[in-house]
Order: sequence, then C-alpha cells, then structure tokens
Amino acid sequence: MSAILYDARGNEIISAYPDQVNGGVMTDGRTATNVLSVLNAEVVMDLAGQAIAVFDLRTAAGIWTAVFEATIDGTNYVSLPAFALFQQLGALLVAEQYVTSVIAATTVNGQYIVGVSGFRRVRIRISAFTSGNVTVATRASRADFAIYSRPLPSTLHVTATAAANTAATATLPAAGAGLFHYITNIHCTRNATAALAGTATLIITSTNLPGTPAWSNGNAMAAGGSQLDLNYTPVTPLKSSVANTNTTIVMPAAGAAVLNRVNVSYYIGF
Repeated sequence: MSAILYDARGNEIISAYPDQVNGGVMTDGRTATNVLSVLNAEVVMDLAGQAIAVFDLRTAAGIWTAVFEATIDGTNYVSLPAFALFQQLGALLVAEQYVTSVIAATTVNGQYIVGVSGFRRVRIRISAFTSGNVTVATRASRADFAIYSRPLPSTLHVTATAAANTAATATLPAAGAGLFHYITNIHCTRNATAALAGTATLIITSTNLPGTPAWSNGNAMAAGGSQLDLNYTPVTPLKSSVANTNTTIVMPAAGAAVLNRVNVSYYIGF
C-alpha cells in the first residue's frame, strides 16, 4: 500500500488532480473576506501570472464608492474597468456591463471581474466614504473568464416617438465618467393615418457618433401604411465619440398625419 500525502491543510495530494466529485471539498485556512469601513481602506492581492481577479462585494447599508486598481511596480496604481457579472445596487439590478466604480447608496451585492494580466498587484479601495461598511471577498486565477471578453449583449434600450408631423429624438443619456455607448441596433419606422404624396427627402441624423452618420429616405406614405426607414445593425457595435455624453438619433418631421418611432439598443463600456 502506498503512502497517502497531505498538504499543510490536510488535503490529500493527488498528482494531476482529477475532476472534483461529491464531497471533494478543499480546506483552505486563509481569510476569505475583509470588511472595509473607512476612507482608503483596501484589499490587496499580489499576482503571479494570474489573468483575472474576481471581487465579491456585500453590504446591507452603506454610503461609499469603491474603485478597482492595479500596479506594475508595486507603488503607482492605475484604475481598471471592472466587468459587473452581477450587481444589486439598492433596488437596481444590473448584469453584464462594465463599470468604473461601485457606488453604494444603500444595499450593494455583486460580483466584479477585472483583467489583471501583466500586473504585479491588484486592489479594491474605498475612494469615498460616508458611512457603513462592505464585506469584500477576492480571488485571482490564471484561467481567463470568457464571459467578460465575449461580445456583450445589449442591456439598455431607448425608444422615442412624437406627435404627427413632429421630429422624434431618441436620447441615450450620458453613461458616466469614462464610459461610452456601444450601439448594436438603430430601428426607425413611420406610420401614416392619411395618404402623403410627398416629394421631399427625409434625413435621419445623429450626434456623438463617429463620422456623424445620417440616412436619407423618401417621404411618400400610403394611408394606414407603415414604413421601415432604418434598421442599422453593425457587424461590431458602434462606439460613441465622446465619453459621458448624450448620444442622439433624430427622425425629422415627416409630413401631416405621419408619426415617427425610433428604437436604439445598446450597452455601455470603456
């Protein structure tokens, strides 16, 4: 019978660990969580070739802001974007989007993924504090996390309409410091309650998009008819030009008895 080897925490050492099965629970004596409750309180992890760091934040009541930062030399830190795999901010539930910080007004529960390849150390730090605390659990892994590097789903949508013969404007509100809009679809339609002979050209315009795209359509309409003027779905999302700035899509007034409708699907990121 061969000897059974154990690690320092009593886990049986098996060469090239097999797949885990029921009861295959590893014992770890390290502290799993830290509680942060003052300005500039932090949790720091040294890195040794890890690709991602995952942070779990939980608090029942607190007013504070947390940021994710990393360093190459161990002294000078830079801010990093975090992918919010899931976050409950008070009554707001948000999943799968990038954030520059976590801002707590009351309840916060969430998991955040930060890419850390090439860095020496990563941390989460309380950059603004009023009251309460937050319990932070952290873990770094050499394995990548495919969900934060895949094409992101649209998580936000704006729709706009207006009275007959009136321009309709869909406004994507400023996303936050350092954040841009990533547009996945623009859909513009018209419907008419009375016939419109029409000889004019209608131009759909935009703001805060690269190249300031515009689209032209004729304005003739049949009574009771509907018309698709634009169904723009780029192969890769169209990124807005300026961060933290409104982006707009505008359908012009289309003639008597004609109503416009604009729909825009998008997400936000860096």
